[in-house]
Order: sequence, then C-alpha cells, then structure tokens
Amino acid sequence: MWFKDHRKNAYWRVHGLLPLFVMTAILPFLRPNALIELLIIAFSVGVMMKTFTGSQIENHPFMIFMTSGNYRRMLTALYYVIQGSKYQKEYRRQAVNYGFVVGSFVLGAVVSALLMRFIYIKSIWLITLSLFTVMVYYSSEVKRLGLKKTNL
Repeated sequence: MWFKDHRKNAYWRVHGLLPLFVMTAILPFLRPNALIELLIIAFSVGVMMKTFTGSQIENHPFMIFMTSGNYRRMLTALYYVIQGSKYQKEYRRQAVNYGFVVGSFVLGAVVSALLMRFIYIKSIWLITLSLFTVMVYYSSEVKRLGLKKTNL
C-alpha cells in the first residue's frame, strides 16, 4: 500500500513485488524451522494480497488468489454465452479472461505440488522465477511503450 500511495512512476508495481521476490528466493536456503517458515509465508502472502488489491482485467475485478469469486464469474459469463445474451461478445471475453485466471491457478497448484514431491522446498524457486519474469516483462513494456509517467 505504501508503494501505491507514494508512486511517482509506473514501476511502483515492480517495487511492490520485490519483498515477495526476495522472500521466495531466500526461503530454500533457510534451515527447516516451522516457526520461521510460517512467519515468512504469512508475510509473503500478506504482501502479495495487498500488492494486487484492486486488480482488474479489462475493468472487471479479479482476485489474485483462487477464490470462488473468479470461478463464479467465469461460470456466470459462460452461462450468458451459452444462453445467447445480447452482450455475447462481452461475456465471451469475460469467460476467457476469468478462465485464464482460474486455469493459471489450477496449473500452478498442480505443477507446484509435483515439483514439491521431487525437489521439496526448492520448488518455491518456480515462484521466484515467475515473479522475476513478470517484473522484467512489465518493466520492459513500460519502457518500450513509454508508460513510465502515465500508467500509474
């Protein structure tokens, strides 16, 4: 919230992801200690929840975590597409967007569970790699499109 409240350019989103990125990068190096891991996970989840508060896909709100809200919105949009609503194009677009959110969560959970079985705690580096990829891609797009001062 502090990054968002004090933003001066479009890179505030990347700055908000940095604490989560650092925590996921160092977690596998720590010795197993349930108390420390619990605190780090709670901190990371809290940072992530606050970072994505108010997130939208094409002016439609979504939750960064897999909640019944994303799933319900996807199914509602699909229902209206199947029923042949007069806003067919808009509902089809919503169904696809929410489908990506739900599908991404399910795929991420399955891949994480499989990796956890083979490489245990180092599987968290998949999250670190994903965060790094998102931060680099976002930063390069802001620079390429000249959105530093306008994408606040």
